[in-house]
Amino acid sequence: MACINKGDKIIIEAIESKMNVSLNVPELQFPIRLIGTIDRIDICNGTRRIIDYKTSQVSQSELELVHWKDITSDYKAYSKSFQIMTYAYMLNVEAVFTSPVEAGIISFKNLKSGLLKFAKKDKPGAHAQKTTLLSTALLEHHEQELNTLILELFNLDIDIVEKEV
Repeated sequence: MACINKGDKIIIEAIESKMNVSLNVPELQFPIRLIGTIDRIDICNGTRRIIDYKTSQVSQSELELVHWKDITSDYKAYSKSFQIMTYAYMLNVEAVFTSPVEAGIISFKNLKSGLLKFAKKDKPGAHAQKTTLLSTALLEHHEQELNTLILELFNLDIDIVEKEV
């Protein structure tokens, strides 16, 4: 609401958008189907935003990533980043982004913070440079991590262990 009060122009593009895209992992002989539901897609001042709602407490630090390998190796710290980046990846597969795009979370227990945006950081710490706009390069890095995770799931030599939340 604060963003509207300060004059931001928001256009709701979709609510509960069902996604279903095919992913070809070169090492597998069959396509992988990614399925999900994006809570909201809107356009705010010309930037398309992919938004997921959470009823739990979410902090900005949970959406800031330094090293790409962490997004699949540290579930507890980066599961929310993984989810919204996967939604962005899926949306880009359906129709390649031609305008600025951001992805983020609105936490109902942290509403005052507004949209908590995914951010790629160049280094750890307070003085890091953060990128919130989703470039082709960021989506390609995410795709590599997604492929790595899928290959791990199909590797018979690796036990599947349920992640703790």
